Amino acid sequence: HAGQSSLLEFCILYPRRKEKCLHFCYRLNGSPQDKLVIWVKKDNGTGNVRWMEKLHTITADEEHHWKLASIPFSTQTKFRYGFQGITGDPAKSVGGVAIDDTSLAETNCPTNVWHIRNFTSLFNSTSKGNYIISPVFCSSEGYAFALRLNPHRRN
Repeated sequence: HAGQSSLLEFCILYPRRKEKCLHFCYRLNGSPQDKLVIWVKKDNGTGNVRWMEKLHTITADEEHHWKLASIPFSTQTKFRYGFQGITGDPAKSVGGVAIDDTSLAETNCPTNVWHIRNFTSLFNSTSKGNYIISPVFCSSEGYAFALRLNPHRRN
């Protein structure tokens, strides 16, 4: 039914550093109204991990391929994080929510990510000496830069 949800929670973790970055791959191939909500439960001051905070909501789109997410958050108390999948329109659903390769780092999230889709096709359609250029990125210091990728290495 529309609005139904499932929650996947991870074990309680004890942080060493304040900054966190939750990395994971996801795929939403159900209804365009499906959602993936990322939560963190923190210690509420009594030693219980009950105080919930929504970190991020991902909504479905028409692209049904795997995507990478990096969700920043900070906490210095014990915590657990979780993923909540929410059903949109079940009549238009052909799949659901998939999550893979989750990892949590006690560091800042990357500010720039260049996702190259279908690298095998790119590799097969280029030859030695060909290259592709990334989108323009900006560093935290304000510098603009781009990357050049030679799929077959340079001549």
